[in-house]
Amino acid sequence: MKKICLIFLFLISFSASFYGEEGYAFKELYEIEVELNGSDRDSINEGMKLAFKDLMLSLSSNSEINTYPAIAGAVRDSEKYISEYRLSSENENILAVFSFNGEVVRKLLSDNNLPMWLGIKPKVLLFLPCKSDSFLMIDHQEILVKRQEVCSEVKSTLSKQGSMRNIVFIEPLLDLIDLKYINLYEPRLDQEFLNKISSRYGLKDWMICYIQNEYGIFISEFLCLSPVSGFKKISLNSMVDLLADELSKDFQLNIDPNTRSELKMSVSGVEEYKHLLSVEKIIESNALVDSYSINSISNHTVTYLLSIRGQVSDLEKLMNVNPLLLGQPIKKGEADLEYSF
Repeated sequence: MKKICLIFLFLISFSASFYGEEGYAFKELYEIEVELNGSDRDSINEGMKLAFKDLMLSLSSNSEINTYPAIAGAVRDSEKYISEYRLSSENENILAVFSFNGEVVRKLLSDNNLPMWLGIKPKVLLFLPCKSDSFLMIDHQEILVKRQEVCSEVKSTLSKQGSMRNIVFIEPLLDLIDLKYINLYEPRLDQEFLNKISSRYGLKDWMICYIQNEYGIFISEFLCLSPVSGFKKISLNSMVDLLADELSKDFQLNIDPNTRSELKMSVSGVEEYKHLLSVEKIIESNALVDSYSINSISNHTVTYLLSIRGQVSDLEKLMNVNPLLLGQPIKKGEADLEYSF
């Protein structure tokens, strides 16, 4: 009974297809850690560029972002986007943590009509046959050990790649129900049992990765397959990029810098002066807001006049992912957007 309850709770916790990283699109600072070749100035400058590229990849969730001329130019001048950095050492490696000014880097994307990630991470079911194969004690001990080692390597690589590309990989429990679907003893089409398993976990998208070919020989380049790839096996890195680019489209914001809008936005629940300061900090950190002013204050509700780049719907998408604000039904004839703090 206890096992059933645990499985049930697991399924509930992963029932949603998306995971939100609260406030990512409003962060004051973005910290990126990279390994340096040395502590000299040239090594630090190279580290800045590498960290900036990593940030652009994460903040845009677009694998081609660093090829755009505006970003390529910004990479060469990445120091102006950094608020501070610190060096440390670990196992004889020199590490640097660069803190980038959130408002400035978001403005870089919006000014150039480039995508900005809203902080919503799609979930993808990840199936590694090498893990389920461990239930079959039919190989020699050295093969089993190597499979476990390589399988751990794949899992670690996917964890890092997923973190960089804003994807949450969810592995199945591999309980009796999963094993029944997988049907280890009879060959089946990958998509057939993976569709069943992903449906069980409430996930729409899935990916399977291989460390051995059809003859059981370990392969040097890990291959993955997914509906997104048209059920074709491609390299692990290419698959993660493809998934990230495809699944993030609904959670990116592209702003036309030539479009300007003016609107009223009201925020209720502003009961203290510190609340007012917090709300205004949220507004000021928004890359779309050019200017704002207070229109009225009444019954703990503050109404602002805003001038923004882009459309009202663009601002709404950004505000809706802020963890400090809760969207409210818009009352006819009043503010264009309404939130509670």
